[in-house]
Amino acid sequence: MKNMFLTLLLFSGGIVFAQDNTEYKYEPEANKAEYFIGTYNTGKDLDDLVAWYNKFAKWTKNQDGAFDSMSTAILTPVFHSNLNAVEVMWSNNWPTPTAQFNGMEKWFTGGGPKLAESLPTTWSEAIDAWQWVVSEPSSLEAGNMMYATYSDCSLEEGYTLRKVYDLYKDFAIYAQSVGDTVGRKIIVPDAGRQLPDGVDFVRLMYSSSISERGENADRYFSKLADSEASVNLKGFSCTNGRSYLGMSMTAFN
Repeated sequence: MKNMFLTLLLFSGGIVFAQDNTEYKYEPEANKAEYFIGTYNTGKDLDDLVAWYNKFAKWTKNQDGAFDSMSTAILTPVFHSNLNAVEVMWSNNWPTPTAQFNGMEKWFTGGGPKLAESLPTTWSEAIDAWQWVVSEPSSLEAGNMMYATYSDCSLEEGYTLRKVYDLYKDFAIYAQSVGDTVGRKIIVPDAGRQLPDGVDFVRLMYSSSISERGENADRYFSKLADSEASVNLKGFSCTNGRSYLGMSMTAFN
């Protein structure tokens, strides 16, 4: 589909992350994300999409600030089980649903669909998602070539997503104390994709550069794998990892 923002027709904010009366250690930092997944049109490639992004960025400057809080990354799969169907993923991050839906309104009423006619891609999926930030990478600056891995995760019996967040946050704080620079997010789709049976959330782990991915992996096995913090990280397991190189077009949230 050509229309980048053909998604989010219904908003069910808070249903996925509804809280109970249990006292928790941390207050999750939540944001919204949009993922557009697909392939390049015949004869088009990443350079064409970057050129289109520059037109899009210029267009946003005349939209009364509606897109000022949105950050964007263009991701290319490198380790993936379905490279024939997925050639590119475009990710927008928003700080709040209000900002996201204001941007959507501007897109539809300010000429966005006309601009989308020149997109060099065909999107097969458009996903709206909630994200809980567990840890931040070393840098969020525009121009970074990020390395990002998404995995499907299942909660173990007796654990809720909210409880797992606290445990994961504890682990991330310790990891950062020994030099870890991985950004971590817990992601649950709100519209556009249904998680497979048995999958409760998607875990994102990303680094600010490709080389940092390797450094963090070495650090995990030398300093984290046998740590108390790692032993205490319970309640979920993850499979089906798929990794991307991500070009950060704007400062990434």
